[in-house]
Amino acid sequence: MKETIIAASTHNIKKPFAGWFRDIYSLGFRHLDVEFFKIVDEPHAIVNNIGKLKSIDSDVVRELKHWVENDMIKVISFEAGALFIEDDRKLRKSIARIREVISMAVSFKCPTVSITPSSFNENVSKEKIVEGCRALVDECESYGVKLSLENGEIGSIKVLRKPEDISYVIEKVDSPILGVCLDVAAAATINFNIMSYASKFIDYIDIIHVNDVTRDLKFKNLIVGLGDLEFNSFMSLVKKRKIPMIIEVYSGYGPVDLYLCKRQIEKILRRVDC
Repeated sequence: MKETIIAASTHNIKKPFAGWFRDIYSLGFRHLDVEFFKIVDEPHAIVNNIGKLKSIDSDVVRELKHWVENDMIKVISFEAGALFIEDDRKLRKSIARIREVISMAVSFKCPTVSITPSSFNENVSKEKIVEGCRALVDECESYGVKLSLENGEIGSIKVLRKPEDISYVIEKVDSPILGVCLDVAAAATINFNIMSYASKFIDYIDIIHVNDVTRDLKFKNLIVGLGDLEFNSFMSLVKKRKIPMIIEVYSGYGPVDLYLCKRQIEKILRRVDC
């Protein structure tokens, strides 16, 4: 029986990079998410209308290539950062960057690239999001990878938040290459019952960024079990569909912390029914 994939992420990578790869491999990780572009959307960035994107270190890419070419690690997703949709200039620049990331993902035989629809305009319409996503699909469908739209949390520049908005955009664009990357921490800011949140568009979910959150939302991106989320029913849903999960936790966590989180997830998966 095929097991549910649980992957680590370069979000947590530490120097020396070669040592980090050795550590996660020795702790049982065989799949990896590559955070190629990280969205920095702190309040000062929003005030100044700056969408900062932090790129991955080129040394990480070189080390990753070694592990992939030697069949020790499989890359299951690349994170391409924001798709800025408020005007055509930003949209085109975003798509050009995303295409570069997709080309890199293809070179690593990676099946999925996640993108986060974003805007500094809080009142951006759903139709504007649809328009931007259609343009993205038109430009990128020839690459043969799945494009997964990541949901956002309240107060961020990430504009896909409510389940009904996510479903609306996916259904309006109506492309087989477009799906959803579910971020659990972001979902919890909308509905703390993550099972209820995810079930409304479960058939569109390609990949999950999994973590835990405290009920007061003061602490997010925790190791599973350290927060207050109820995972049993959610994991049952995930297990049934074999949706790959990426451990997306606080960047300060090291390889042993990732292993402990993976162990917690595996324990839940073993005890839940499909």
